[in-house]
Amino acid sequence: MYGPGRLLKDLSDIGYMVESVIVEKTTYAIIPGYEIDFGRFKGRVIDLGIPSTPDFPRTPPASIHVKAHPQLFEKTDSIPNVRNITDSPLGPDWRYWSRNLQWNNNEKSTRRLMNQVKGIFANA
Repeated sequence: MYGPGRLLKDLSDIGYMVESVIVEKTTYAIIPGYEIDFGRFKGRVIDLGIPSTPDFPRTPPASIHVKAHPQLFEKTDSIPNVRNITDSPLGPDWRYWSRNLQWNNNEKSTRRLMNQVKGIFANA
């Protein structure tokens, strides 16, 4: 199985409560109540959105979407070549965080994806 269904199933299988939202033909896996484990935002509870690629896990997502009150970063917190925070298609309460999520040759998995997400917050 590939695509959004795979991402949603994998997230559920590793213990996340997940919802599916479709915006502009893109399926997002939304993890409500995601608690950040590391970094300056440790302990903050947010909603985390992960867009699925049509062939997931062959191709990883290219971003995460964050909904927090107050926001972790605003668009004005963008720093060239460090982080790019913009509007999210998920709505005005959400922020798009441009990231370079990648697979290595040995592991193309949702578990690896979530470890990268944890790294994003650890290094925010």
